[in-house]
Amino acid sequence: MLLVALTAVATAIVLERSATAQTPTPPAAVKPVKSPPPPPVRKFKAVDADNHNLLINKPGLITLVLGTNEDSQDEARAAGKAMYPLQGRPDFLLIVVVDLRDSIATWAPSMAISQMRSNLDEEAIELKPYFLKNGNKNNPRGYCHVVPDFAGTICPQLGWSESSEDLRGILFGADGRELKRWEKLEDMDKLLAEVRGAIQSLDAANLAKAAAAAAKPQGSKLVQPTTPPPPLPPVAATRR
Repeated sequence: MLLVALTAVATAIVLERSATAQTPTPPAAVKPVKSPPPPPVRKFKAVDADNHNLLINKPGLITLVLGTNEDSQDEARAAGKAMYPLQGRPDFLLIVVVDLRDSIATWAPSMAISQMRSNLDEEAIELKPYFLKNGNKNNPRGYCHVVPDFAGTICPQLGWSESSEDLRGILFGADGRELKRWEKLEDMDKLLAEVRGAIQSLDAANLAKAAAAAAKPQGSKLVQPTTPPPPLPPVAATRR
């Protein structure tokens, strides 16, 4: 009887171990892999011809930066005039950086800056109708920014380590990051289309955010409707 009992116990132990071995081990929980955060936005600071401190890639705006020098002044004027229909909008800014590192203007910087200010005064008069059309009643002169770079303190920061005879450009998005870069700007219609498209995307995103915020319950808080941006001019009507 004892032998039979021991045999039964041994059989039970074998069966228990077999069942334990066949029971699958639950897989370990897989932790989600977090994407690394984007690198911080590099800020480009400068002082314009009016001695105003500027943040070139200011957040919240679509900013076009034109890089010119004495050899590309005509192209710079053409690009500036191409942007006239967009001037005065709350979502757009144009900044012109003048590369004077290899220029005789470095001998008399005060005279060069005086001429820049005079040119800006004249341009502000031309811009007034476009500002009014875009709902901006302010003096355009306060929105005209030309940055002289006599000693190479600005151009290299923007990636223009060497001077160039060509008109160059950088388009910054509302997050302060570079959207597009041109080493030689020739087609002003294409330039305008690129800038206009960036503004259109920004406005659509802002309106979507405003609509989502308005749809959320706000309790007793009164939510003011967001003022929509002025309409963009039709593509065919932007250039005269």
